[in-house]
Amino acid sequence: MSRLHTAAWIGTLGVFALGLACAAIAALVSVTPSTTPSNSPLILAIGEGRRADLALAATPPDLAVGAPAAARASALAPYDSSARLRLAYIDALDGDLGPEGMKALELSYELLPFDHYVAAWRVRFALDHWGQLTPELRARVESEAFGFARTSRRAEMIAALSSVRSPVGIVPATFWRLRMQREHRRRVAERRMEASTR
Repeated sequence: MSRLHTAAWIGTLGVFALGLACAAIAALVSVTPSTTPSNSPLILAIGEGRRADLALAATPPDLAVGAPAAARASALAPYDSSARLRLAYIDALDGDLGPEGMKALELSYELLPFDHYVAAWRVRFALDHWGQLTPELRARVESEAFGFARTSRRAEMIAALSSVRSPVGIVPATFWRLRMQREHRRRVAERRMEASTR
């Protein structure tokens, strides 16, 4: 076989191999009806979560729609801390946080100890049920509250602490708010001092 024929043969094999590789990649990334994004558990969980949120935001909350939707969202996205918080909220609608609600709240902290999307709401909710929380869970709530208060959204946490309704939760909420304000004033003074020495 001449060098020209050998080169042509190798070139043909290369094109064939490239074609096979492209076909394999296309097969891997092709979207079949069973794997379309609209059927993915995460997308379905988001839809169920929205359905639950709308039902629970009604006055009075529509538990016939909200509770099953929240349960489905939690089942579809078991690692979503917000889904767990919905379950805790539903459990506490009668005024008390029961064992299921407590478990859901604890799991939300285990999944995501600091969640900037829901931190202010979760801290206020926890403080409204402060008397029922374990010491370990109380420590997690306090840690999240102070962590969030050190961000640019400190005012949201201060507002959340100011809106606590539980007589038991008002005590730590008041002390935390005062401590956060002192820490903020101290940080501002330190920044001013640093700026003046430059």
